[in-house]
Amino acid sequence: MAIVALIATPIILDVVEDARKSAGLSEANMIYSGINNYCATEEIKVQMDSSYTAICKSGMLTTDVEKMVNLGNAKVIEIEYSDKLTWLKVKSNGHIYTLQDNAMVETDLDKPEVKYAVGDLLKVQVSDSETQNIYVLEVNGNEIVGILDRNLPGGTVAWISLSDYNSAGGNWSSDSDEVKNQNLYEFGPVTALAAMNERTSSWNKVNKIEMPEAEEMLKLTEYYKELESSEETSNWESKYFTDFYGFIQANKVFMNCSSGSECREAITAAGGAKYLLPEWAAINLGTTGDSSAGYAYWTKTPANLSVVSYPNLAWNVTVFGFLFIEGYVDDSDYVGVRPVIHIYESNILSKLEAPEYVNPDDVGGGNQ
Repeated sequence: MAIVALIATPIILDVVEDARKSAGLSEANMIYSGINNYCATEEIKVQMDSSYTAICKSGMLTTDVEKMVNLGNAKVIEIEYSDKLTWLKVKSNGHIYTLQDNAMVETDLDKPEVKYAVGDLLKVQVSDSETQNIYVLEVNGNEIVGILDRNLPGGTVAWISLSDYNSAGGNWSSDSDEVKNQNLYEFGPVTALAAMNERTSSWNKVNKIEMPEAEEMLKLTEYYKELESSEETSNWESKYFTDFYGFIQANKVFMNCSSGSECREAITAAGGAKYLLPEWAAINLGTTGDSSAGYAYWTKTPANLSVVSYPNLAWNVTVFGFLFIEGYVDDSDYVGVRPVIHIYESNILSKLEAPEYVNPDDVGGGNQ
């Protein structure tokens, strides 16, 4: 019996330990799924109620997880959230589990070093035979979110054409301004999205392709940081419109400038640098490289009716380097599309030390 016990005990202990590890891994994955489910539900709440205070945001704390899921005997050691859960480390049953490739694994890993910063220019493989250059907007674990360094070729395009508006269920000729604005939020940039999807249909190595959001672009400015410090970001549209366009009128910065770079210098000289996006966010607009691509690019954000005294507008990024809403959604004269793409780090070919673009200096600003 003693000999049997000597043989059996280690085996039993191994089985027990394996069971503990398996149970711990299952618990860690349940916590990971619970956080994702909570944040998905919370995103809907935020869309329905702009005053709702979200937990799922940059700066999320480990203690916040207790409000989302039942941790049981587990403990969240590290967490990071940026539009989605990018890092998670959990201790359960005496073992450490770490988020890796969208699943929890039974190992104690160090948080990956961030290799890329906002504004870095990367060459990426978007298909088996095509590469593009993107400027980094976000780094979410092993996924990079970046905006193309130029508008897509194929010409300028309406945010939503009158025919697409009517096909979506509206009636442009008879709808009131109030109804049109409600419909714009419901329909979205149908025409611009269709053009973007068609022009990127071969990009099979990209996880997600979308149009930029106006607020996400404004976050690149010092002005938005001021709004954050004064907790006024929920009212960013009316604040930005009032402050920036008031600044333009007061300083008459467009009276003597005739190009994107010249107007940018005039805005900066007049003390308005905080309103401007980084130069790379408005590069390659109105250039000889593809003049048909436009002097601006659409965001997917329609202008809120409370911001202006007339409707039917959407936000775009101009050659001058700021957000603009002077342009009806059905106008296809000068605004193009520039996608934001989500791509895995494995599809990054290189970090470019020098920007590969045509500088828009001394290129006229068109009808803006």
